[in-house]
Amino acid sequence: MGRPDEPVLPFAQVVVEVTQACHHHCLHCYNFWRADRAPLTAPGTLSRAEIRAVVGRIRRDTPLRQVALSGGEPLLRPDLPEIAGDLAADGLGVVVITNGTLLTDERLGRFPAGTIFEFTLFSADPGLHDRIAGRPGAFRRTIRGIERAGRRHFRLALACVVTRLNAHDVWRTIELGIALRAEEVLFNRINLSRATLASAGELVPSVGQLRQALEAAEEAARRYGVAVAVAVPIPPCVLPLDRYPHLHFGWCPRGGPEAYYTVGYDGRLRPCNHSSVILGDLRTERFADIVTREATRAFWRPVSPICRACTDPLRDVCRGGCPAASDECLGSPGLVDPFVETCRRSEEARRRQTADCAGR
Repeated sequence: MGRPDEPVLPFAQVVVEVTQACHHHCLHCYNFWRADRAPLTAPGTLSRAEIRAVVGRIRRDTPLRQVALSGGEPLLRPDLPEIAGDLAADGLGVVVITNGTLLTDERLGRFPAGTIFEFTLFSADPGLHDRIAGRPGAFRRTIRGIERAGRRHFRLALACVVTRLNAHDVWRTIELGIALRAEEVLFNRINLSRATLASAGELVPSVGQLRQALEAAEEAARRYGVAVAVAVPIPPCVLPLDRYPHLHFGWCPRGGPEAYYTVGYDGRLRPCNHSSVILGDLRTERFADIVTREATRAFWRPVSPICRACTDPLRDVCRGGCPAASDECLGSPGLVDPFVETCRRSEEARRRQTADCAGR
C-alpha cells in the first residue's frame, strides 16, 4: 500500500453527510433513511473535530481536492460554517449541498469565501416547488437564501431534480437559477429507491417528458452559455443523447477515479450517496483498505446480461445506469436501473392516454 503518508489512490472528491436530519419532505427523496432519520444529535454523530480528522485520514490515502457537505440538510448543523472553514483551511474545496432555506446573513458571514453552494430548485412555480419539497413556503425561503449568498459573491450551482411533476418547467427553472447567479446547472433526473419505487409511476417522467426537459436544458446551455451537467445517468436505450451537444452527460464511475465515496454522519463509508451499503468504518479503518478490499470491488463489478449484449457506442460507460438504484430497488447492482423500465412504461401509458382521448 505504500508509506502511510503517501497517497496511493486516485480519488479527488468525497461526500460527507454531516446529518440525516432534514426539515423538508421531498416527494422523490432517495435517502434510504427517509422514513427513519437519525436526529441531529444522534449518538455517534461525527463532531466537527472528527469530521476534520476523518477527512485528513482519507487524504493520507488519496489526493483529495474537494469535499461535498451534504445530508439530510447540512445547514441544520449550527457548526457547518466552521466545518467548512476547517476543510478550507486544510486546502480543500468545499461544496455545500442544500435546499438554501437556512442561509441567513449571519451564517453566510461565517463560511469561508471559496465555498460553493449547490442549491436545489424544483420549479419556477412557487406552488409546484413547495409541493415537491413537501414544505409550504420553501420556495420563498430558498430564493431569499440564495439571493443572500449571491450578494456575498459565493459561487452558486443550481440542482434541479427532474420528475414527471416538473419536467415541463425546466426552461423557466434554469432561467431563474441563472438570474440568481448560478454559474452551472445540474440536471438530475429522479433516481429511484426502495421508498419511492411504489410511486415510480407518479414520479418518473415519460420518454417524451424527459426529451422535452433535455431539449429545454440544451437550449438554455446554448443560449446562455451556462454549463449544464446531466449528473444522473440517462441510458441511451431510453432515448438518443447525441441530440444534445451542449449538455455534459455523466455516468456512474463505478468505483473509478471520479467516484464519490460517501461518509455517513457516523463515519461509516458507503459506495455513494444513493447506496445504503456499508463498506467500512473510517473511525477504525483506513480509507485505502476499505475501497480496495474485494467486497468493495465486488459491488461495482456486476453488469446486467442485457447491457453486455448492448451494441450502443456508450455501452461501456453506461453499463445499465445507476448500480446503486438497481441494488436498492431490485436487490443487485448487476441489474438494469429501474428508471429505464419505469420511464418506458410511463411513455406507453402517455401514448395510450393520448390515443384514448383522440378516439373519443
